[in-house]
Amino acid sequence: MRTRFRSVVVRIVAATLPLALAFVTSAPAYGALTNKAIEAKRAQAAQAQQTLDRLQTDLEMRGEELGQIEDAVAQTREQVDQAEADLASATAEVQRTQGQLDQRAGSMYRNGQINVVAVFLGATSFQDFITRLDMLRRIGMSDAALVVSVKDARDRVQTAKSALEAREAEQVALREQAREKAEQVQEALTAQKAFLGTINAQLKKLIAEERARQAKLAAERAARLAAARKAAASHEHGKILAFNESLLGGGHADVVAIAKKYLGVPYVWGGTSPSGFDCSGLCQYCYAKIGVDLPRTSREQFHAGAYIPPNRLDLLKPGDLVFFGVNADPDQIHHVGIFAGGDSFIEAPFTGDVVRISSLTGRIDSKGDYVGACRP
Repeated sequence: MRTRFRSVVVRIVAATLPLALAFVTSAPAYGALTNKAIEAKRAQAAQAQQTLDRLQTDLEMRGEELGQIEDAVAQTREQVDQAEADLASATAEVQRTQGQLDQRAGSMYRNGQINVVAVFLGATSFQDFITRLDMLRRIGMSDAALVVSVKDARDRVQTAKSALEAREAEQVALREQAREKAEQVQEALTAQKAFLGTINAQLKKLIAEERARQAKLAAERAARLAAARKAAASHEHGKILAFNESLLGGGHADVVAIAKKYLGVPYVWGGTSPSGFDCSGLCQYCYAKIGVDLPRTSREQFHAGAYIPPNRLDLLKPGDLVFFGVNADPDQIHHVGIFAGGDSFIEAPFTGDVVRISSLTGRIDSKGDYVGACRP
């Protein structure tokens, strides 16, 4: 029974383990594709996996408990069987000694007068006669005491057998309870496995939807960048708009650290100091801190360094100036920020806001007005 139950546990664990491993091994592939819904579903899946693991452990523990009870029942049953054999032996001994006593009593009854006459004739005195009669009585009492002793032994075996049978009944009841609990855990484990499978299916669907959404955004972004490149090529900006990667140089990452000091400073139209900045004023002030003089306006700053076209986001380095124009038109630049690495740039956006860190691709996706960058 114990082996059969444990084999069930092994089969359940073996069935659920591939599901758990599939979830764990597939998670890294989803790393780059995420949003709030996906993160929430991942958290739900992780919690469901923890519950599944706990149920698997619980089922194994139930198996151990049931195995111990099965062993105890088997041992008690062996003791009961031995007690039954001992009781049968003791009963036979009682019957044998009782038979002997019955035989002796019958003999004494049948031959009682002869015995008394023999005792009387053989006695040398009245006291000797009394002594001989007492001896006969004691012989009868000794036989009776032997029978009583054997009966007591049988009664003790009977009491022990009854106690063992009571213990066996309790253990059998515990075994049934343990089986019921194990079956309940098994049912919960099966349900949790199905629940986790549903969550993982939902997670895969969300990831597929996010992948499709990002692919669509990437296609739209590529189209906008192509349009911006075409618009840039249609304008005459001489060497400034002529792209030459060898002219880019190493960049100015230290400007980013300076700009971050002023996060939270309010936007002030025409502002050029820490009491208030506009977009180009922030860039001019931060670059001045490293000894680089920039023009005052964003349109002038666009021509103040090596040009990086809008379709080469891969070339951007921290400190580069990123520019935005109406309909991605380089002749209608109206905003500038400092690229901060990754997907972020620091900007002083508009009246009522403060110097902040924003998403570059978020800006491109939402407004489509990115015209490129320059590296002073």
